[in-house]
Amino acid sequence: MKLFKSLASVTLALTLVIASLLVEPASSAKAASGVTIGGVLIQGSDVVVATAGSSSSDDGLYHLVVSDPYQTAPEGTDIAQATAGANASFTVPLNKDSADSVLYKKFTVCVMSGGALKAVSNSMYITNPEACATYAPARMDYGKKGILPALEKNIADKNQPAALGAKQVNLNIPLSMIGSLSGYDYSVRKYNSLGIQVNVIILADINCPQEYFNPYSYDGLGAHNYYGLNAKTAEGCQTLANAASFLASHYSGSQGYGQVDNFIIGNEVNAWWLWNYMNCGSNDIFMREYYNAFRIMYNGIKSQNATANVYTCIDHQWARAEASYYISGKEFLTKLNNNIKSEGNVDWRVAVHPYNAPLYAPRAWETSSNVSHSQSSPYVTMANIDVLTDFMCNSDMLSPTGAVRTVKVSEVGYISHEGEQLQAASLVYAYLVAENNSHIDGIIVTRELEHAAELAQGLSYGLCNVDGSPKLGYTFYQNAADPATIAEASAYAGVDLTTLITPR
Repeated sequence: MKLFKSLASVTLALTLVIASLLVEPASSAKAASGVTIGGVLIQGSDVVVATAGSSSSDDGLYHLVVSDPYQTAPEGTDIAQATAGANASFTVPLNKDSADSVLYKKFTVCVMSGGALKAVSNSMYITNPEACATYAPARMDYGKKGILPALEKNIADKNQPAALGAKQVNLNIPLSMIGSLSGYDYSVRKYNSLGIQVNVIILADINCPQEYFNPYSYDGLGAHNYYGLNAKTAEGCQTLANAASFLASHYSGSQGYGQVDNFIIGNEVNAWWLWNYMNCGSNDIFMREYYNAFRIMYNGIKSQNATANVYTCIDHQWARAEASYYISGKEFLTKLNNNIKSEGNVDWRVAVHPYNAPLYAPRAWETSSNVSHSQSSPYVTMANIDVLTDFMCNSDMLSPTGAVRTVKVSEVGYISHEGEQLQAASLVYAYLVAENNSHIDGIIVTRELEHAAELAQGLSYGLCNVDGSPKLGYTFYQNAADPATIAEASAYAGVDLTTLITPR
């Protein structure tokens, strides 16, 4: 996402019409005395917690404590007890949609020691929130080709995403708009009716009520594009849970507002200074704060829509962290994965913005010392997207079922400043790369219509000019699978583009 905050906010409003706390967050309790929670699963209206191992207890009991993400057991609520001993288990009510719900809690076994509770196990969240989902709509996985659509009515009415052959579109939903969704409802229904899948990016914008903002964001409010979500206070956790479950239910396809299949939590989150501002003081603290919020959003979405996919989002900086304002994409995914696996693995996915490096480079297929097929490559672009998908194939990164987590190229674009022919060839190449990588589930090109603010930055990404007239890239992206178009694009590139593809 390459627009400045003020311009993006104004554009969204028009087109839809319709300080910091430098205290390290508590880490989860670790198995210290031989008790391990092996699973926390919803079964019917209950949650079953299975343990192994044993620990001594002054009162002869294990105490099951549930805690909010920012708490460390024994801080929390003692909700159940069982006789201390090997292979103890607990069954407690889920209480979904009530004040006593444990859907967003982490569970820890504690014992009484010296007159106080002490944690003696690891902490784990519910790992199958989809088991209590109200809805499970058939997904609209009709194809990978996507576009960031023009929402201006004179363009949107032309239904150009469908004419392009697009099967996916992106919509950004700032959480400040959660009470005013009529414009989004119109768009989601429209795209669904055209056989197009909708991806939604959930963002904490400056107009959100304060409870959405992580306290680590307070010192920068008004100076950044988007902000970290608040899973650091009880009010924040509840606010995020309500927002996630509401959006997933609202766009379940059963409420009359349309169907959203994919939810992306944040934009280029590893570029924290620009797009997910939290002044945490360290990458580990930042990752813990983002993870805590992500876990709430994941459980909230999946507990309403069992078939929805939930993604994190990184930019194109892979093994390189720019100044102190970025976490490299590789480090970000590693730390997020470690946090999630430590407290119960779930089926999260990855969204990435593999723009050229630099952004103004016109040729999508070019590699260099900055764009290589090595895991030490500073950047990931469409020319070496296999670096990311190969990384996700590592055994440690697999989903709970052993599957490779899919990657959505949720934003990528190419300039026409150096000629519409190069832009057209790049669009064809990027499409071919996505189609030939089985781990990529979509490619969303930025953007359908040229945008004045991006033009001012020299970023002529649009497939259509400002007046809506199509560039050469429009026709080439429309026909990107056609052998004649591929041949013509290769002629513009000066190389057979099909020979530059790295299938996966």
